[in-house]
Amino acid sequence: MGGVDLNGPMGFLWKDLVMDWMYPVLIIGFGAFCFQIFAVFRKQAALLQPTVEQLESSRANVERQIQESEQITAESLERIESLKVELSSLDDQRKQFQEQLNPKEMIFIDSGEFLMGDDDGSRDEVPERTVLMNGFSIDRYPVTNQEYKMFVDVTGHRPPPGWTSGTYPLEEAKHPVTNVSWQDASEYAEWVGKRLPTESEWEKSSRGTLGQTYSWGDAFRKDNVNSTNDYSGTTPVNEFPGGGSPYGVMDTCGNVQEWCEDWYYDDYYKTAPVDNPTGPTGGQYRVCRGGFYAENRMGVRCASRHFSPPSTMQDSIGFRCAKTPAG
Repeated sequence: MGGVDLNGPMGFLWKDLVMDWMYPVLIIGFGAFCFQIFAVFRKQAALLQPTVEQLESSRANVERQIQESEQITAESLERIESLKVELSSLDDQRKQFQEQLNPKEMIFIDSGEFLMGDDDGSRDEVPERTVLMNGFSIDRYPVTNQEYKMFVDVTGHRPPPGWTSGTYPLEEAKHPVTNVSWQDASEYAEWVGKRLPTESEWEKSSRGTLGQTYSWGDAFRKDNVNSTNDYSGTTPVNEFPGGGSPYGVMDTCGNVQEWCEDWYYDDYYKTAPVDNPTGPTGGQYRVCRGGFYAENRMGVRCASRHFSPPSTMQDSIGFRCAKTPAG
């Protein structure tokens, strides 16, 4: 076959035929390529569909959980506010009952003068002087383990370190609570609507107005006091009925020392006011009064002064509470 002259009439015809044939082929090829891409996409999409559905389900679950959590949180906050109101109401009722109970546990000490200090005692007990006091009330007995445990249970306050599993030995329910710091004692007193007594209040309630040496009189009597380690530790607060003061305040001499409100200063009596003294304005130690179970007859005198850092927790220190009359 001879060659075709591409520039002749037949050549142009040949070019037209070739071009007419190539366009459909290219279109068909491009279509086949696109179909292959679409098929691969469909296959990949089919493989990914469960994952997408799982993610969508997870997203829906998370959104539902968020909504539920928000609802629960709102309900919880509302319940907390309701409980706060209820707790405040219950605490108000408790305070009202405590106010009714306080007079039954306390003895009122009339206003008037008493003899404070001891010229024959230690240097921090001089000078002996007449002090004028306003009226006040003071607990008949020191605070007991049983009473303090109610405070611990209700408020969540830390128990004394000597207790086991959050409670005292059962046989010591009526013993004075010990191993409490000054702050522990002060917080208990506040909880029951009272306060710690001042040093002068404590001495007057223990000694009376005439300046006697012990709460029962001037002569030391072993059967009226837990001292000189005769009992190897604390005893019930009502163990010595003969040891009451002229006002009927019990267990002030011996058994345990008792925290007072005052800061301690050894020369305070030399400059102290004679009307309602409340101690120095500051210091390192707080006053403790009353002596304790291992002290001799000098240490358990009504005028005998003791002191300790306010953070001290010892099995020889307890407390009782006082209260200022309303109005």
